Amino acid sequence: MTKPIIGFIGLGLMGGNMVENLQKRGFQVNVMDLSKDAVARVLDRGNATEFTSAKELAAASDIVQFCLTTSAVVEKIVYGEEGVLAGIKEGSVLVDFGTSIPASTRKIGADLAKKGAGMIDAPLGRTPAHAKDGLLNIMAGR
Repeated sequence: MTKPIIGFIGLGLMGGNMVENLQKRGFQVNVMDLSKDAVARVLDRGNATEFTSAKELAAASDIVQFCLTTSAVVEKIVYGEEGVLAGIKEGSVLVDFGTSIPASTRKIGADLAKKGAGMIDAPLGRTPAHAKDGLLNIMAGR
């Protein structure tokens, strides 16, 4: 069985460490972040591709993961003209690791379902150090 291609948007303290763990485990990652330094660190480790469009990242990924700051940012990345919703493939899944507003998460999940994609709401527990060590607590619901 081949590993899914992971798209990851948000390479900050938590997301950057999570991506490093994915790379160490042999996953191909497609990444996007406003910080060019964060993207460069991922690219330097190999097995990664940078995207500047969430639409294109979603189209090239089997699973799209967010580690973003607020529901407003998540909605912008999902619903923008070049957003995830415009590019996500049928059968793909979006995983939001943020602590988003429930109504926003439900709306995004419903809109993804119309395209044949799924959504997992998966807020994180613990710290960036735990993310580095692969020891995060992830609470998941759909």
